[in-house]
Amino acid sequence: MENDSQFVRQQVATTALPMQVVCKWTRPLLDEGYVPFPKKLVRCLHRLFTDANAAKDLAVILAVVDYHRPKLSRNPSIEYLSFLAGLEVAEFEASLSRLEERGFVRVVVIRDELGGVEISYAGLLAEIDKLTRGDAQ
Repeated sequence: MENDSQFVRQQVATTALPMQVVCKWTRPLLDEGYVPFPKKLVRCLHRLFTDANAAKDLAVILAVVDYHRPKLSRNPSIEYLSFLAGLEVAEFEASLSRLEERGFVRVVVIRDELGGVEISYAGLLAEIDKLTRGDAQ
């Protein structure tokens, strides 16, 4: 069971969301925000995430993508990212290790006063590009 006591789920004004998003999902589902999901990823998802841990691994990727933005003022902690993914920290770390073994992510622990982790998902982006190159009809 996830430990929600240390973090609070953000709330967004769903009335400010584009209608293109609201018409695909309900406002109650969107009240914590949403993560953009590229169509090329939809197309090759079944080839990227194939084992029994596929859903957890995808949740980890989406939590990392959700936190990523230009000019971050601080890197996230593993605990916060696991909270976003809805996973226990140990489950999150196990998924992160699987993704790193596959070359989908690169994890760097920041050793400064703020701590946190840098997680690059360039390997996953390259694999999506490779799997979908030339098949967009």
